[in-house]
Amino acid sequence: MGSLLRQVCPLQAGEAAVRLPNRGLLALAVAGGCLLLDPCPVSAEAWKASADTTWASGSSFSPPADRRQPGPGSSFLEAQASSSFALVPRAPRQKKSRAFVMPTDRDEFVRIRALVHHAESGAAGYDDYHRSAPVPPPRAPSTMTLDQIRQWIAATPGQQHAIGRYQIIPSTLESLASRATLPGSTLFSAPIQDSMASILILDAGYAELKNGAITLDRFMDNLARIWAGFPMASGKSAYEGVAGNRATISRKFYAAQMAEIFPTEARRDLRATEVAAK
Repeated sequence: MGSLLRQVCPLQAGEAAVRLPNRGLLALAVAGGCLLLDPCPVSAEAWKASADTTWASGSSFSPPADRRQPGPGSSFLEAQASSSFALVPRAPRQKKSRAFVMPTDRDEFVRIRALVHHAESGAAGYDDYHRSAPVPPPRAPSTMTLDQIRQWIAATPGQQHAIGRYQIIPSTLESLASRATLPGSTLFSAPIQDSMASILILDAGYAELKNGAITLDRFMDNLARIWAGFPMASGKSAYEGVAGNRATISRKFYAAQMAEIFPTEARRDLRATEVAAK
């Protein structure tokens, strides 16, 4: 647990780790330490089990008007999705494809986040936003507070609001901010964005992957239900064609990168290894 906590919530010298007795592995890095999050599901099944009563943190798709509820939900142009998983939309780009370079850092969270960045956002990284938005954020997103982002969202209804390196949408932001009791004055900084992405990675079943409860292939599908740019086993996005979403990388490429990040787990999962080798 301690090593997982340090990966999700890296501490600076002199800061004290936060114990999480009976609370799971969730924490957010903030200036001066970590904030404890409310417990949440860490598997696809757990998220789906709650689909009838709530929309999971970060869904890029809005439920129909008659299903709207306060709390975790979506802000994505009234499109309906079949999954309650957190899904981040892929922003349309007018740019050349950029090559993916695996970070030399061996930290698995760092590497998965880099792959998410490659599939979801552009070169602007932490200061990116959904480029279809006619009214962009008033300043670089990483320099905005959560309240300033909320003000931008409220002032620009009907447009896309995915923001940052991981294209986090309003419902994800609100859910994670609530779970961490983050004040509105919190900067949407690079460390905060990284920690939010790490929480979503945990939600997808990272701990279960590491303890052998799920396969790497299953974990890949779970992540693909979170980020639309990742392909499912079919090679298509879990939300192919819905509100313009599509997979931005191939399943072969995805499997190869995940096998590099998780070599031990890949050896346990012949399906993912075979896909990567094709």
